[in-house]
Amino acid sequence: MLEPASLLKPGLDAKELREPFAGETYASGRASLREATLNLKAGDLVEVRSAAEIMSSLDAEGKLDGLPFMPEMLAFCGRCLRVSRRADNTCARGQPRRIEATVHLAELRCDGSAHRGCEAACLLMWKEAWLRRVAVSADDGADPAVANGVADAAYRRLSEIAQQPNDALMCQATELHSASCAAPVGSPPAYFAGLARDVASRRRSFGDLRKLITYFKGKAIMYAFMLWARAPWNADRYRKTPAAPLDLRAGELVRVRGIFEIVRTLDRNGCNRGMEFKPEMFQFCGRKYPVIYNMQRRIDERSGELKGFRSPCIVLESVYCEGQRSFCQRSNYHYWREIWLSRV
Repeated sequence: MLEPASLLKPGLDAKELREPFAGETYASGRASLREATLNLKAGDLVEVRSAAEIMSSLDAEGKLDGLPFMPEMLAFCGRCLRVSRRADNTCARGQPRRIEATVHLAELRCDGSAHRGCEAACLLMWKEAWLRRVAVSADDGADPAVANGVADAAYRRLSEIAQQPNDALMCQATELHSASCAAPVGSPPAYFAGLARDVASRRRSFGDLRKLITYFKGKAIMYAFMLWARAPWNADRYRKTPAAPLDLRAGELVRVRGIFEIVRTLDRNGCNRGMEFKPEMFQFCGRKYPVIYNMQRRIDERSGELKGFRSPCIVLESVYCEGQRSFCQRSNYHYWREIWLSRV
């Protein structure tokens, strides 16, 4: 991310970017960039456009087609990166969504530096208009000092936009619902018929089918547990949930406890101290993973508020949602209570 000291470099002042943002100076630029659909695929090599080009594509709210370009993304301007996956299938507020002409690059995640230290580490989303194929890019001879000045001014401007009224914050996660449309959901037979067609046409793999089966197995286990927990003879049980503090640190190796060990720690809503254990998480039971960090704060996607955690919230390396239900590509990290883990 941009170093704080870089904001002190001489260059364009943020005021010089405000008029193009709100006015018509770059109207033709916005139109041309929006038309630059690249139809990118996983593995394609692209270059992130310059800060000046990207800023010219944004509206007064710092968005293109409803999706914000965040200050944390400016550090990647001018870099050549590979497309890791398309972002067509996504989710927002727990519902499947569709978004057009958007990709993820090289598994780049937001570091929250311009959003008060949010630790959600969401995958960054890139509109194709903010990229160009490397094969057709050329060095335009731009002065590095001028480019740095534009990037610094853009960082200040986008950081101002991210600070919303009532102490809320704006980021791609909070705006994804309005920047996307509802994904069509058919009957189960139609859903599986469509999945079979996708596998046959190699748009999806048998690995995706395996993920879906794993999800439904976890769903069945959670459904059976909640029926049992809400049975009349369990009226006084499954109301309070236990805790087992481990004081885990980054880098420690832990083992995810077994299915039935975890189920015994849940309440009748499938939660431990307010944190849901999701069906997608059963596939990690019994496996070992390093701890990345104990999350302290994250932005609430619905309200934009930066919220803290009352109990430890552990994030494990390479343990994220694989989009079993809707093939969502966001890959949000799963959150773990310490009682669901044991030290190795």
